[in-house]
Parts: sequence; C-alpha cells; structure tokens
Amino acid sequence: MEIRCRKCDCTHNTGSSCSAKAVKICKDTAECETFEKDAAKENVIIENGNLLQAAKNLKAVNTRNVPLTCNATNCIFNKKENCVANGIFVESKEACCATYCED
Repeated sequence: MEIRCRKCDCTHNTGSSCSAKAVKICKDTAECETFEKDAAKENVIIENGNLLQAAKNLKAVNTRNVPLTCNATNCIFNKKENCVANGIFVESKEACCATYCED
C-alpha cells in the first residue's frame, strides 16, 4: 500500500513517504494517530504548499506491507477496521487521511 504524507514535521516522514511500522486512522476525524512531531523538522518549508513537488529526496513509492488500522467507520475503504484502499494520502495541516471518503 502506498502511504504518502505531507506532514513535514512528522518523525515518520522521509521524502513524503511514511516509514512507520503501522498506521492508525482515528474514528471521528480521520486523523492520523501515528503522527509524531519531530522538533528537528519544525522549520521545514513547503514551497507553494506542495510537498510532493518541493521534496528534494522524494522516495520511490512506498509499497511496504504496513498494517493500516482505520476506525473511520463512515469511510468506504474501511472494512472491519482495515483500510482496503490502494494507498492513502495524509494532509499537512491537520494530519488527516485525505483518502477518507464517506460511505
């Protein structure tokens, strides 16, 4: 599953690719509960608000088999608390799953 992330200050974000061993999405807000703020990355600037274009070290597609627990019960990709989407995209402002789509 491809996991792309625009949260520049997350400890798991390397070139917009998530390196966490597991990802968990919150029930009510579709927020990424795996997000961990990295103080060393606080001053990362995204030109024009687009990390995918601004990342100098954009990694290849992250296709690792990462467990993705989804508690967003209204999402069409949530099947018994497992995400069945081909990939997810986590937004920069609120660290929310942008792939979330109401059923």
